[in-house]
Amino acid sequence: IYALSEDTDKKSEIIALEWVNFDGTLSRRLQESHRWKISLPGAEGMALVPEGQLGEGSAAKLLVAGLLTESTKKGLVDVLSIDAYDQDTLDFSQTKLDKTSKINKKLVAKGLKDEKVGSMQFFEGRLYVLFDNARVIRVFDPMTGVVVQEVMLPIAEAGAEEEWEGMRLQRINKEADIGLRGASQSSVVLHLALDSPAQVWSLRLRNEDGQWILPACAGV
Repeated sequence: IYALSEDTDKKSEIIALEWVNFDGTLSRRLQESHRWKISLPGAEGMALVPEGQLGEGSAAKLLVAGLLTESTKKGLVDVLSIDAYDQDTLDFSQTKLDKTSKINKKLVAKGLKDEKVGSMQFFEGRLYVLFDNARVIRVFDPMTGVVVQEVMLPIAEAGAEEEWEGMRLQRINKEADIGLRGASQSSVVLHLALDSPAQVWSLRLRNEDGQWILPACAGV
């Protein structure tokens, strides 16, 4: 399991964790096995893209999104950077990790007034990027970089429109008592986490012509 530790001033970290047996019993706990510093402050979104999904023969990659402060004619501005790290080259004897490539941010954030990424996920052949301050999830074809869908996010609380900072898509392949009305043999659920006030929403999506549609209760 890979997790991010954000540092807005210096360098963020990628942390590797693994499940280990606890005290020789069948009980397991999550334990940190290593961490690497990366030169991307403000890193908040990370996704693992399997091998072959970014082109024929491409390696599995960790994509990390964060903001870099750059000087422009208008002064200092925060600019999106999405760095890629080859999973096969992660060196557990080192404490620093260098990116192997970058994603063209103009393709990812084109037309958005705020480029901040709160979360990312690779799910069923598509890369999902949550722009929390823009209140939108963009869905990308990783082979072409084309945006295939935009999903506007609901407003959970007045004044908290830009607080959606966590996202996870889950396919449920069998009937289960998960508290979701209309759950079927195969449902896709979008879990959204609100930063403040703390909330978690689970929304069962509907697929129409390859596009994910939020339920009416989401209000968008």
